[in-house]
Amino acid sequence: MGRIVYAAAMSHVLHPPYYEKNVGPHGKRMVEELIAVVGEMGRELSARRPDALVIVADDHLNVFSFDAVPAMCVRIGRSVSRMSQEGAIEFDRALDGLAERYPMHEDLANRILEDGLEAGFDFAASWSAPLDHAFLSPLTALYGTRPMPPLVPFWVNCFVAPLPPARRCFAAGQHIARVVADGPWNVAVIATGGLSHFPELSLARVGTSDVEFDRRVIGWMQRGEHAILPRPATDVRTGTVRGPKTAVTLTAKLDQAGLRWMAVTIDVTRCWPRLIGSGARSESPLG
Repeated sequence: MGRIVYAAAMSHVLHPPYYEKNVGPHGKRMVEELIAVVGEMGRELSARRPDALVIVADDHLNVFSFDAVPAMCVRIGRSVSRMSQEGAIEFDRALDGLAERYPMHEDLANRILEDGLEAGFDFAASWSAPLDHAFLSPLTALYGTRPMPPLVPFWVNCFVAPLPPARRCFAAGQHIARVVADGPWNVAVIATGGLSHFPELSLARVGTSDVEFDRRVIGWMQRGEHAILPRPATDVRTGTVRGPKTAVTLTAKLDQAGLRWMAVTIDVTRCWPRLIGSGARSESPLG
């Protein structure tokens, strides 16, 4: 019987020079503090020695196109490449020095995909989708120079309407937890992304994060009040549509596995973009 041995959620723009340029010394310092917390989490994660790491994040319209935007997509295959982009923004250019390819846990990815189709999830599958900062920035901060376990990247559409509803994301997380429980592997789960920093998919509102809402969502997750999370977005907070989808997917996995978790939050205020970074780790014993 498999187990989720570690779970965490965090921001995925972990690049101090970007915040120094756009926010100033205060933003740079706060992001550096967040990276230090994520590094501590990574040491605990490594100590749990997972066989695989499922990482849930969003596409920034640089993997998929308007020709076909999957609500959720499982990356399959034996390895996954680092994204390379001409004219990339700073925090994507920072990936240039990283390894070009990363091993994947092919068996777990196939089980999530195939069992999901049997269970009524119309997951898309990709053999070629690369990883951008949403995946590699958190992984690099977590692992540093330590070797990573094989990955299972999982995309949730958080940009292009219509979005998958929160209840569907929660159900997908429960599905992944069941797949883990039915398998032979010890698995870690990471979810990345902001919470309310792209409300209503409006460019005019980029950077107008609702920090009170962000803290409220983290509080629900921290206290295990999961029943509210699958509710329609308009019932939770009108117009907040982006990062909660990855967080809800993660929380369903934790709920299914019976894990509790803690949140570590760092705020940067009076700046653009307004940042809330969060990390969480399970309190279950090492095993």
